[in-house]
Amino acid sequence: MSVLGLLKKVKVQTLSFEKHPCRKLEQEEMIHYLNGLALVAHEDGVICEKEQEYLSILINSFGLNEEMLETFIAFAQHPDEKRILDMMQSFMSRDIKYNFIIDAMFIASVDGDFDEKEDAIIVEYLEMFKMTKAEEQDLRYLYEMFYTQNGNALYRYFGKQDKYDIFLIKKELFTYLLDYYHIDMAYELKEEEKRVLALELFKPTFQYGGLGNNATEIMTKPVSHAQFCIFLNSVYLAKEIEFNGEGKLVDSQSKDVVMDLALSEIVFKNNEFRVNDIEDEDKKITGITYVLAQLFAKWVSQYHQEKYVLSSYSSYYYSYYSSYYSSYYSFTIKPLDEIVYSTYQSAYVKIIQLDGNNNVCFNSTDYYSTIGKTFCDAKTSFRLMKLPTEEE
Repeated sequence: MSVLGLLKKVKVQTLSFEKHPCRKLEQEEMIHYLNGLALVAHEDGVICEKEQEYLSILINSFGLNEEMLETFIAFAQHPDEKRILDMMQSFMSRDIKYNFIIDAMFIASVDGDFDEKEDAIIVEYLEMFKMTKAEEQDLRYLYEMFYTQNGNALYRYFGKQDKYDIFLIKKELFTYLLDYYHIDMAYELKEEEKRVLALELFKPTFQYGGLGNNATEIMTKPVSHAQFCIFLNSVYLAKEIEFNGEGKLVDSQSKDVVMDLALSEIVFKNNEFRVNDIEDEDKKITGITYVLAQLFAKWVSQYHQEKYVLSSYSSYYYSYYSSYYSSYYSFTIKPLDEIVYSTYQSAYVKIIQLDGNNNVCFNSTDYYSTIGKTFCDAKTSFRLMKLPTEEE
């Protein structure tokens, strides 16, 4: 063996899928697994060097003797029907069959030529394991995402899983591929999502008082369903929120309800949040609590790299009937039923009406204790305002 060949062999022997689920199998089952993969690799009549290397990496991963490679090559050249049947019966009702199909696709393509004959064998395996079309579609999708090391797509697929969802294929089965190929799963916004999150701001004028926190700009309209959907998908994938047993969204840590989808136009379909009707995308978001609105402000701030907070108003005018008045002369849309912070009352309150002079009337009873913990209805929405930078 040449020095180059020796070095290549040593390198392969140091490579390993450290968290491959097959490491927990009995040795006989490991042999079934590798025999089945060897059949895929040999379909074109020869197991090339790269295919042998992939088999060797798996052999090392399973803790088997490297010399067994020749045994698997020999099996592929003269397959045994009973051993194939044993493999099928052993894996049919177990999740390891998903790993087998993905590994079969990788070994079929490792030489740069995933041909029809190799794919035909994989199709046979899919049928042998009695997999559904949905399972096959997911496996082919995952193979493509692993092969191209598409961390964003993998994040969107695996990040959606929580204990209330039923998913065909679990992330834990493929940790070995994520680690081996150093795939960084990260959420990246699509171009259309970026457009939707381009906030429209304006500088309002007031008869009395002004925006809180020295802010000078505020959103021209309340946060929309379309904007909130993007946020929901992101924090849901990051497991910051989840569904409870009643179908409501809760904070993953506290388990407090943060949103009732039934009070909005948002639905959870095909593993993602979306606006039920395109005509409702620009409508103000409803059905949320103050807690989730605040989380949205934090999330938007991180995305835009600017400081955004929930809209607030600073003034000292207070009416005899315990309703709080301020003036929003420049609002293009009357901000009825919005959450706004009243610095005078030191509480988040709900705007209930406009008086004859375009003064905003706040409901003094909807304080933080109500809105912040359990308050969800089909009307209340909110806006964000932008805080000035240190330079400003």
